[in-house]
Amino acid sequence: MKRPYLVGAGVRSDDEKTFPALAAMYHAGEIDHIQVQVNPEDRQTFKRHIETIADDGVKIVVHAPHHGHGLNPCAPTAYETWSKAEARAWMELSLEETTEAADLTGAETIVLHTGRYLTGKEEEAAATFETFLDEFFDPRFVLENLPSVYADYPLLGNTADELKSLGGGRIRGYCLDFAHLFCTANYLGVPYAEILAPFADLPLHLFHLSNSRRGSITDEHLALDHPDGGLDFAEVVPFIAAHPAIETSLEYKENDPAVYVAQLRAFDALYREHI
Repeated sequence: MKRPYLVGAGVRSDDEKTFPALAAMYHAGEIDHIQVQVNPEDRQTFKRHIETIADDGVKIVVHAPHHGHGLNPCAPTAYETWSKAEARAWMELSLEETTEAADLTGAETIVLHTGRYLTGKEEEAAATFETFLDEFFDPRFVLENLPSVYADYPLLGNTADELKSLGGGRIRGYCLDFAHLFCTANYLGVPYAEILAPFADLPLHLFHLSNSRRGSITDEHLALDHPDGGLDFAEVVPFIAAHPAIETSLEYKENDPAVYVAQLRAFDALYREHI
């Protein structure tokens, strides 16, 4: 299917039902990649899941686990009940499986979140993330912008300048999540176009796209055509069009092929409307 943009769909690494359906869409030319969100599991089960994915011959983008899975690079024990030793063991397992997923599938990109931190501890979080990169750096890492807040806790790395600083000259590329940035713009009270523009100066490797409610500071991964959606597609779509080699991963909480079929149509309609 020839389109003026590149687009993909997402699935968890342990979702044995959804992946085959998305793989069929890939082989039919309906999507250009599948983003695999690594869900840490015991080594044997994980290896079985990721080998099945690797054997299908699909272009894969790997998304590392994030704080929702217990991997929180900038503050490993923040908001958790476990000890430093337990957090360390989980981090090592999560990153081993992330690396294995990228190695086996031939993925060139590993999307990474910096994480969440305790209020008032932003400088400490940035320093901890630097230490994380010292120990666990992978040249395939691309750093994703996060919304300023979620569920009353702050997240690290919200703007283009912040991401560049956190990358410290080592991160080779960045993932621009348009909905995350929309939440940040609302939180900071700045125009979306103003906060989006500096991302054009970063070495972008991937886009993430979903919708958010008008004026909301909370990321929800809503459908692109959600009736309450407020994302500024008049800014987003031209930005995507200006970077035709960068793939857009549609991201929804429901890893359901039917959702992606509908959202591919919605994305195409929005693209034609705003270009």
